[in-house]
Amino acid sequence: MLNATIEKLLVYAKTRLDLNPKDIDYKRNELLALLNQTAPYKEAINVSEIKSLKVPDTLIEELRVGIIAEGFLMGEDIDYLITDVMGRLSPLPSQVDAKFFEIYHKNREKATDYLYNLSIYNNYIQKSKVEQNMQWVAHFPTNDIEITINLAKPEKDNKAIAALIKKDNGAESKYPQCVLCKENVGFRGNSYNPARQNLRTIPLHLDNENWFLQYSPYVYYDKHCIVIDEVHEPMVVSSRNIAKQLAFVDQFPHFFIGTNSDLPIVGGSILNHEHFQGGAYVLPMMKAKSAFNIRTRHFHQVNISYLDWYNSVLLLKSNNKKRLLEAASHILTSWREYSDESVDILASSKSGQHNTITVIARKISSTYHLYMVLRNNRCSKAYPEGIFHAHPEHHAIKKEGIGLIEAMGLFILPARLKRQLAEIEDIFTNDTNIAMALDKQPDLKIFDKLISELQTFPRGSDFHQLIENFVNETCRDILINTAVFKDDDQGQAARDRFIKGLKL
Repeated sequence: MLNATIEKLLVYAKTRLDLNPKDIDYKRNELLALLNQTAPYKEAINVSEIKSLKVPDTLIEELRVGIIAEGFLMGEDIDYLITDVMGRLSPLPSQVDAKFFEIYHKNREKATDYLYNLSIYNNYIQKSKVEQNMQWVAHFPTNDIEITINLAKPEKDNKAIAALIKKDNGAESKYPQCVLCKENVGFRGNSYNPARQNLRTIPLHLDNENWFLQYSPYVYYDKHCIVIDEVHEPMVVSSRNIAKQLAFVDQFPHFFIGTNSDLPIVGGSILNHEHFQGGAYVLPMMKAKSAFNIRTRHFHQVNISYLDWYNSVLLLKSNNKKRLLEAASHILTSWREYSDESVDILASSKSGQHNTITVIARKISSTYHLYMVLRNNRCSKAYPEGIFHAHPEHHAIKKEGIGLIEAMGLFILPARLKRQLAEIEDIFTNDTNIAMALDKQPDLKIFDKLISELQTFPRGSDFHQLIENFVNETCRDILINTAVFKDDDQGQAARDRFIKGLKL
């Protein structure tokens, strides 16, 4: 059976993965040896059916069934082997580089499309699984937000994320040092790094430094890419890295590029390796209007406004990259040092630095757009997980740090919610005894706020919509939690003091 699957995979690779016909015999023998087969399959196969495949799912499932039937591997070792097979059928990294830049010099968008499609064809991006994610738009009077329950992304703990930096101090002997390092290309995988034989990356030169581009296997939005420093070093939000972002949008003006904050709680899920995230997508924050413009004396070539958005965002626009970078650096330095205890903002304390910025860059025609989201990671007795983080009453829906993607209005919610919310809906739709249901399903008890709210509605209500409304409002309220300057008299007064103190 496996030797038949090998023939089908070779046809697929020739069709979708640029396998040169001259290499067919070599690849056939390579896979025969890898899969413990002694001779090739001699019967006819349905070539036209295989050529019509846009994703390798059916072939991968056939490969999995064959490996199980042969009995020479079990458990996760099968997944390692499948990734290995798809990696061997993919073009070599050097071939991908050459083709990417050949296309890039003719059409930049088609070049990024090429790498994206290749990542789907070789199963690095598992497109069919991604399409199973639940997603919808939450409509509000001023700004909509987007929500997805991502079935592939693991839910991470903020304390574990922060601990990565400390652990990383002694990680020189670990190979690769983290999941983002360039050495992951072709890596078999182990207990802490996933298999990456089918990963392909593109080298970039950003403002005199070597970086590289790859796509995210989770694909939160169209062409969701990761741009990674070739050197394994901790994330730092700085004028140096803002310059890298502007250099990136010069090279890929059809993509936005953003950096997570460089501190736990308000940062991303990986703080021990410098990286950006971007893609060909307009996120909700980018559609927000300016609340007001800020008059400037020292940065005349830069238009600066305060965004009408849920959290606290300055938007800078300019055709002059140098002046834009100067203005952004000034704001970053000023915010790093800013304190206002009336609204719980302290620049630093005994526990370290608290103020930082999430920075997102775009280029529209010849104009650079720089979004600067003001962040603070202070904790308190009332909010031990973070004052400007999702507050405890929202943790059933989202407890992880609010990174740049969510700060821009696209919420990535944990996979567990698909089951949990469906079970709650089932309880109310079928008028089940709530106490008995919670005894049987104890992990639903964290949704006490939602359950109490649903109990106020009569039997026969549209509980599916009521639950969705609850999730929508929770995500909006989490964004409001992250605002360092709240939309009330005290928050607006503090915001105005900060802007005045910038002396732009």
